[in-house]
Amino acid sequence: MSWVSQLIAAVGETPLRLDIDWPIVESRIGIALPSDYKEFCESFGPGEFSDFLVVHSSSGGSDSSLVASLDSDCRSVEQHPIVLDLYQPYGLYLPGMEGGVMEWGTSSQGDVFAWLIDRSESAELWPVLIREEVGDWVRYDMPMTEFVYRLLDDQSFDGVGGFGATESGPSFTSFS
Repeated sequence: MSWVSQLIAAVGETPLRLDIDWPIVESRIGIALPSDYKEFCESFGPGEFSDFLVVHSSSGGSDSSLVASLDSDCRSVEQHPIVLDLYQPYGLYLPGMEGGVMEWGTSSQGDVFAWLIDRSESAELWPVLIREEVGDWVRYDMPMTEFVYRLLDDQSFDGVGGFGATESGPSFTSFS
């Protein structure tokens, strides 16, 4: 069973099966995205887990809050170059670059969830990075969907920013 399937079961949702135009989304980002992320977006669409975690997703077609987040990060860096300090020691991924940090989610507490992109590796191997508010990046060598599942439903997982799995289980609130 995939991590997405386990997450769907944990929150009691029915997969949406959204039709997302991945070639357009990926061309705007400048890189192919991990297959588990695509499965996640097609299954959940926009929403929030347990009043805590929002994963940048899509409501279908070429719509993508991941693209919007990357565009926003690029504008922030153009207007305020000091923002690049937040992405050290890895740097911010910008389309066409060999690697760097690309945000895929945020928490209600200001935590940033990202991939550490490396074009020399398969997207399936990109590790997850977490930065709590403005602290240092913490690396998790696992796919994004495994991280989300463990954070929300694995009580043995350490959690992030004081948030972690509880006995009551995770929830999902759709934004659509």
